Amino acid sequence: MEEVKLKRKGELVKDEEGNLLLVNELNEAYRVDEIVAYIWSICDNRTFEEVAVDLASQGEVDVEEVKPPLQDLIAKLKSASLIE
Repeated sequence: MEEVKLKRKGELVKDEEGNLLLVNELNEAYRVDEIVAYIWSICDNRTFEEVAVDLASQGEVDVEEVKPPLQDLIAKLKSASLIE
């Protein structure tokens, strides 16, 4: 997973109530918070390692602490066809 460049799919929109939604190519919408939206936005054309390092530096935590939850989130985004 570390050598492969991630590719973002779909789009980020706000609904009429101001909620953030990630919408895939099948027009399936998933409500997300700002953190998930940010992670999705930085995944384009970057490796898992690059995203993990970026997140760790943003939160001033060790990169190894970021990797397990990030792997889970990326797996969910992939299953929702929002990252490939």
